Amino acid sequence: MALLPPCPDTALMRELSETRRGFHRIPELSWTEYLTTARLCTELEALGFAVAWGQALYGTQQPPNPPDVETDRIAYARAEQVLGVGNRYLPSMQGNRTGLVATLEGSLAATEPGPVFGFRFDIDALPVTESQDAEHQPAAEGFASEHAGIMHACGHDGHLTIGLGLARRLAASRARWAGKVHFFFQPAEEVAGGGLLFAGLPQMAEVERFLTLHLGIVDRYRIIFDATWIAARIYDVVFHGRASHAGNAPQDGRNALLAACQAVQGLYALPRHSAGMSRVNVGRFVSDNAHNVIADEVRFRYEVRGADNEICDFMAAAAEQVLEGAARMNGVTWERQVFAEFSSYPNSRALAEEVAVTALEIGLPEALLQDSFLVSASEDAGFLIQKVREQGGEATHLILGSPVGGGHHCGTFDFDEQMLGWGVLLFERLVLNSTQT
Repeated sequence: MALLPPCPDTALMRELSETRRGFHRIPELSWTEYLTTARLCTELEALGFAVAWGQALYGTQQPPNPPDVETDRIAYARAEQVLGVGNRYLPSMQGNRTGLVATLEGSLAATEPGPVFGFRFDIDALPVTESQDAEHQPAAEGFASEHAGIMHACGHDGHLTIGLGLARRLAASRARWAGKVHFFFQPAEEVAGGGLLFAGLPQMAEVERFLTLHLGIVDRYRIIFDATWIAARIYDVVFHGRASHAGNAPQDGRNALLAACQAVQGLYALPRHSAGMSRVNVGRFVSDNAHNVIADEVRFRYEVRGADNEICDFMAAAAEQVLEGAARMNGVTWERQVFAEFSSYPNSRALAEEVAVTALEIGLPEALLQDSFLVSASEDAGFLIQKVREQGGEATHLILGSPVGGGHHCGTFDFDEQMLGWGVLLFERLVLNSTQT
């Protein structure tokens, strides 16, 4: 395995490590990133960015898949306790309006032409309990999660750290560059709601060059400059039957549990698609019925995925036939609603190739560079990439590969912090190469 050289800017690395560890301690679930958002707003405004957050940012848009009321209440109360009831950022975020957009113009923008850059950094964590093993660096060095049952187990603490590090450097060099930068600190990537909502923001309509990234993924050191992700559709299903006594009158019942079980079996039996990768999974199944009652209601959540949107649509349509068939066989009804969607969209080759050249410029070894890669997971940045490309801009997704401990979404997840410094330097050079005079 090719090794990653240390980031040459040791002062930058000390700063980024401290920032990352601070945010790693305070993970927040999707749509409840109140404390994270407020702290980002505070620093970005101090750096001179124009910051939009809360109601002013969302306008008439509503979070499409917010958490339950109690989860939200606990998260907001925790943020209030840390920041104080009078914090200026929190009130406008109520109702799960988390995340922000920070904008800065170079001082030469009035006299020199320059592109509008967009950078997206996701900020949410996962309902994962962090390992306390001595081999797990956050636990060993005292920066493990302080929020029980919640953890940055997918690197988003690193993503937002790269965003802050880049913001600090561009603010410091503002007098030397033209153009404009929008920083999208996006909530709710893990439940695929934030990307679709942020794609509709007016700031996205201005973006001409768009970049986003993910740490880890390939479990080895690698800089992938044209990464795409498979599409996904996630659904919540309810089967409605008729209850009756299982011993005394089984003939009067309509068994929703049996129908749901047959549906699940049918979903896993779906044929895959020869044109590319396809997936199906049932991740949640609830039948809250007594043992002696014919079940009248069953709920479950399933997902289908495909290497592109067309394959994913094929899988979704086939799954719908399975659900309808299972319901008809058992004389029950069913309903389905979308919980979340992930879009797959191709990157801009010209921008991806520019990233590769820039990586060499800043000192990353050619042996670590990789061209294209299809990730067998999903990422809602696809909606943002699609938005920029459809309006005539360029966009690409990077992977800053690193060993990741026990793997993504695992209690022992971690990454090599040296990637933080390289990520900042890479994005900074891309901006300066395009706008500096």
